[in-house]
Amino acid sequence: MKACRFLLYMYIYNVTFIIAPDARVRVLEWLRSTAVPMLFGEGSQGRNPRLQTVSEAGGEAPDPEQGLSLALQGEFSAEEEAKAWAMETLPPVLDDFLMKFGPEALYFPTLLEVIPLHE
Repeated sequence: MKACRFLLYMYIYNVTFIIAPDARVRVLEWLRSTAVPMLFGEGSQGRNPRLQTVSEAGGEAPDPEQGLSLALQGEFSAEEEAKAWAMETLPPVLDDFLMKFGPEALYFPTLLEVIPLHE
């Protein structure tokens, strides 16, 4: 008997923040204390937030001169939910990020659709 797995969250919204390496501690504190509660707190459609950084690319550690990338992701059950979240909830957080860490800080958002490996 083949096991079926129902995917509850079919979309991942990723926001990659690119910062100066010396801003890492300050940005992590801001993400934990401000951004994540605003983006994924009570009433948010987004679930299961997670934060990643590149530790190796092509067998090499990232060059500190190029900045540090932090990828914040959340899961959504529908494309419409993810897009509404990106239009309503995300902009004030991104504005706050640029105000606190710009002009040498950047970000770029990406909406990803989860494709099951098994049907």
